[in-house]
Amino acid sequence: MGAFSSPGSETLRVWLADLQRAAELRSQHHLQRVLRPVQSAQGATVEIQGRSYVQFCTNNYLGLANDPEVIDAARAAISRYGTGAGASRLVAGSMDLHHQLERALANFKQTEAALIFPTGFMANLAVLTTLAGPLDRIVSDKLNHASLLDAARWSGADHRTFPHRNLTRAKTLLARPAAPAVGRSQPSVAPYHLVPPARGTRSFLVSDSVFSMDGDVADLAALSVVAESAGALLVVDEAHATGVFGEHGRGIGELAGVENHIAASVGTLSKALGSIGGFVCGSQALIDTLVNEARSFIYTTALPPACSAAALTALTIIARRPQLRRRVMALAAYVREHLKTLDYDCGHSCSPIIPVICGSAESALEASEVLKQNGIFVPAIRPPTVAPGTARLRLSLMATHSDDQVELMLKQMARLRDRILVRT
Repeated sequence: MGAFSSPGSETLRVWLADLQRAAELRSQHHLQRVLRPVQSAQGATVEIQGRSYVQFCTNNYLGLANDPEVIDAARAAISRYGTGAGASRLVAGSMDLHHQLERALANFKQTEAALIFPTGFMANLAVLTTLAGPLDRIVSDKLNHASLLDAARWSGADHRTFPHRNLTRAKTLLARPAAPAVGRSQPSVAPYHLVPPARGTRSFLVSDSVFSMDGDVADLAALSVVAESAGALLVVDEAHATGVFGEHGRGIGELAGVENHIAASVGTLSKALGSIGGFVCGSQALIDTLVNEARSFIYTTALPPACSAAALTALTIIARRPQLRRRVMALAAYVREHLKTLDYDCGHSCSPIIPVICGSAESALEASEVLKQNGIFVPAIRPPTVAPGTARLRLSLMATHSDDQVELMLKQMARLRDRILVRT
């Protein structure tokens, strides 16, 4: 690393000192985060600083990020197309692999069309900032992913959140008139808004399907009824459900039988599909609108071809090998029940994500460190990612975890239980 040059102005020195004080304050409250270089593939085991750990923290639910078929597909794509797309999709970067992947995703989700993005965050940003504006209203679950909450705020719409899974409150918020746009951020209105909505203000009901920190599931059947009765459009982020839930792995929408009630279904390529990127599935009219109006699509370089090829192959594996999702769900159910017998608070998890609530950030850090000393890698999740007083270990299962690896983790959790300060 090169020599650090000292700040050249008093203003810069003061600002850097403020940043340093903020970092020290985070450390005092056990909230400072650090990055740990992982020196191996993201499998059931990882190597960190020369030591191997069994990890229970990745979203690689089906193990496809390490699958030989997926790796070979990415390698072949690099050999043919190179490492980058070179430009945005609307300039010169709309490569054949992108179109193949979009057709495959639309077919998988049984929608008219699909559109891919470099990240899932950008996909959520595209949907809400494009479809909603200052004339509109968005009602969101309070525990939605940050990308959904941020996108709702940035849209300029009247944004309200309801307590987690509280459908009564969601219905009440949708019934209220939208607040005036005066005083709210007002981005430029999409051209299609120049034609006023046929029945006044548009309303959107927005929810994750599987909640990333709690591992519980939205009642999409009930949400679809609430949306329909309020004349609202239902937007669902299936990031943690895609490839895992439903007979064909399409997500909670498939499981609940309400896929045709969802206006925009968002997903990710970076979890069960083992690649990187996000996607939106829906009507052709929706996708055409995003292509023409979504700033997070228009003004960014396209997804690298290797990532598209990897996701394409992963989709075929999901169709061919349903035993992978059955395996990960069975492991999750086994671990969840075992942890409950140990008197751990796992909330209402019913997915491969299993929280172990510790309470304070200090307690979660201590639990994580004890596990790490015994060969188990599970980082602590602390505020602001979760609410104060609910810091936790966030366990996540993979189809490629062996029975022995799971038993090792459960053995260490049994030894750890008396050191966890908050339990049921």
